[in-house]
Amino acid sequence: MIYEETLDQEALFDEQSKSKRGLKTGSKAKPKEKRERVPDKIADIFPIGDMTDDGAFVLQDDRGYADMFQVRSKDVYAQSDQETEFDILALTQFLRAFDANIKIVSLNFPVNMAVQIAHLQKKIDANDSPLIDHFLQKKKAELEFLEKHRTNREFYLYVYGETVKDLTERCQFARRKLQRTIPMENLETTKKLDVIYKLNNQNSKLDHQRG
Repeated sequence: MIYEETLDQEALFDEQSKSKRGLKTGSKAKPKEKRERVPDKIADIFPIGDMTDDGAFVLQDDRGYADMFQVRSKDVYAQSDQETEFDILALTQFLRAFDANIKIVSLNFPVNMAVQIAHLQKKIDANDSPLIDHFLQKKKAELEFLEKHRTNREFYLYVYGETVKDLTERCQFARRKLQRTIPMENLETTKKLDVIYKLNNQNSKLDHQRG
């Protein structure tokens, strides 16, 4: 009786072992998933391909055009409640009426003191008084400190269009609707390139700074 039970258990164990071995040998290894190829160049993933003669951006892969404007900021804490309510209402009306894509970007730019420092340097070079020289050198050091350690928060508005005509009409519409609340200022091509460079290299410093 005991011997028969032992045989049954051994036979059962052998069947399980065989079945496990069969599954193991009969199963095929899963093929490795192919990894996505990483683009070799930044130009392969960069959304901007070129610029038009008017300074607008040509987006890659036929995604249309874009333009950038600087938004003139204001001190909201210094204005009255009525002015604040008017700004909120005007901005709300603009967002409801403007059905295309826009993007607002904020960016810290170094304070540009190049003109003031150059002016002081001319005075220092032409000065002969030690007392005045001490005062001028102190002022120059203050400006250099500001240029090195302080930044200005600037705001930019991106407007998009499927064609150049669409882009022009949308820019005109945005400018007209926002002129009393947050006026849009045109940017030189160099400043636009500075903004694009800074957005994609946030820890780097610009070789040149424009006011």
